[in-house]
Amino acid sequence: MNKEIKICFIADKHSLYDDRIYWKMAVPLKKRGFDIHYLLIDHETIKGVTKEGIKYEILGIKTFSKNRYLNFILKNLNPFNNYKKIYKKSKKINADIYQLHDLWINRIGKKLKNLPQKPVVIYDAREPYAEDYISYIKVKGVMKYFIKIFSLFVDKWEKSISKNYDLVISNEEIVRDRFRKKIGLDKAEVLYNYTDIYKEYKKIPFKEKEYDFIYCGGITKERGAWKILEATLLAKERMQNIKVAFVGSYSPNNLKNELRDFILKNNLEQNIILYSAVDYNRISEFYNKSRVGLVTLFPNKTFKISMPIKIFEYMAFGLPIIGSNFGHMKEYIEEDNCGIIVDPLDAIEISNAMTELLTNRKKYDLYSKNGREATLKKYKWDFEFDRLIGYYTKLLNERQSI
Repeated sequence: MNKEIKICFIADKHSLYDDRIYWKMAVPLKKRGFDIHYLLIDHETIKGVTKEGIKYEILGIKTFSKNRYLNFILKNLNPFNNYKKIYKKSKKINADIYQLHDLWINRIGKKLKNLPQKPVVIYDAREPYAEDYISYIKVKGVMKYFIKIFSLFVDKWEKSISKNYDLVISNEEIVRDRFRKKIGLDKAEVLYNYTDIYKEYKKIPFKEKEYDFIYCGGITKERGAWKILEATLLAKERMQNIKVAFVGSYSPNNLKNELRDFILKNNLEQNIILYSAVDYNRISEFYNKSRVGLVTLFPNKTFKISMPIKIFEYMAFGLPIIGSNFGHMKEYIEEDNCGIIVDPLDAIEISNAMTELLTNRKKYDLYSKNGREATLKKYKWDFEFDRLIGYYTKLLNERQSI
């Protein structure tokens, strides 16, 4: 493929060093000789070139109101909003391929497709966005019905605008199949979010590991934070020295303080460590020091569909998994026999699984071995990256033949 091919990633909800966009796509594509640009909306206005050679420009978020709903309306009514600005920046780059990440970037997708150079436009549909609104926006009364209607509008609009694109990619089958019903079988594919850090695995003896359990990722009530604390308190009755590490970003902002209050109140200071989010290239340090991975997400509409990347990361580092008893979590853990399924709303059940994995070494070693072997055979990002290159090649060839 021509080494001068220019690819522009565009996002408004993901950070510059996002694992999928930056580390799994942009950086390896740059190594293959592509000219990579990354435009995004975040908290500050800045541009430059990263040490990996990725050209980036960040547009600072413009806030019109502290009320999130009013801010959303005003932001979209404003004729000089972020999306108009990011479209102008995108147009100026004159890319061969534009890859859109995040729902509202679709506002500029059709315009990009109609640019004179006839670019390839790909939409990376990473979330079941309609379900996100219902799952995450907690309202009552009339507002609850408004959110439901709005989520239906979002879903219809997303599928409609995607008809203009060359390809839609998701990271699991349910979202892919929804697009296929609306835009055709050949225009929606899965690009699984497998791990690219499996090579950082170190075979450290069980007794030398620092943490018994790790939860890594977004830390919220619905992602099981409180239940993990409750389960740890119960497990401590049987394992006094149990140690659990949380690594990630806390939401809402006061959650970390609330968790810390629980820890202090129940004398768990030596048992639970609350770390903030770390750089993606540092997370392997924590995995190598841990024995078991936790992914006890609550059964809301989004989590019943979405595919948590942490499953594949845990497996890659030989961490048996304690996971929720539904969705893709259940499917993968059972298929590869690499962990224990639990009711994520039941702290006692989670606690029993924690005890089981630390006291039954035969079961622990089996799950650890199965997870690591499954990663090397099936769940490496290398496989998906090769498929991504294949999509680019096919679509660019089709573009040249027009």
